[in-house]
Amino acid sequence: MPGIPLTRLLPALALGLCLAWPSHAVIIDSGDGTGNTSAPSDDPGWAHVGTKGATVIYLGNGWVLTANHVGIGDVVFQGVLYPAVAGSSIRLQNETGLPPDLRVFQIDPHPALPILPIRDSTPTVGTAVTMIGNGRNRGPETSWRGYEGYEWLGSRTMRWGTNLVGGFDTQFDTEAFSTDFTQTGGTTHEAQAANGDSGGAVFIKDGGVWELAGVLFALKEHPSQPADLALYGNLGYAADLAVYRDQIIELT
Repeated sequence: MPGIPLTRLLPALALGLCLAWPSHAVIIDSGDGTGNTSAPSDDPGWAHVGTKGATVIYLGNGWVLTANHVGIGDVVFQGVLYPAVAGSSIRLQNETGLPPDLRVFQIDPHPALPILPIRDSTPTVGTAVTMIGNGRNRGPETSWRGYEGYEWLGSRTMRWGTNLVGGFDTQFDTEAFSTDFTQTGGTTHEAQAANGDSGGAVFIKDGGVWELAGVLFALKEHPSQPADLALYGNLGYAADLAVYRDQIIELT
């Protein structure tokens, strides 16, 4: 079994970390953790990210993208409810093997937003990303077995944070890139996915243009790590949309 989907599966142990599980609002280590609840000044696509309990992304032309385990349903963008179109849900496919943790579906009516550019190449290690997700807020500072971090609260808020591409892996049959929640030398608003961030957006700026590069869907914890904690050294996983871009465009 792979990592932990960001709507929680039971963790399994892997080399040094628990195998990933599905993710909600990103935890940030800047300030008191309550910031970044509106679009950043250099906005990657805040209005395109909405909620369905967890998180969904509006692609344009009435189509929504999310993690498969989030499922189809009515969604909210910018405080407006948009009904899902019955029977419109389609799970993406891999060329071989089991399908990835990605799904598209239609809403009608839909927001008056432009089509969201999707990145067409896999990012390199060290590429800066902006993550947006809806879910658990940051709680008090904590530590466990020498790892520093934060507790999760029960409340949720849409929030953005930053990180860097750290590596590549396949989780839940999904080609993915990872980010590492770093205590020293991290980004300005260092972020880690939390339970419920599933379906959240990962944006990369390329040539002055923001592109949707990934969909948050899983995280990886330290072995035997207690639930509801974001600890430094945890990983977040985003589906690499460069791998699935042609299929998404064909479907939508």
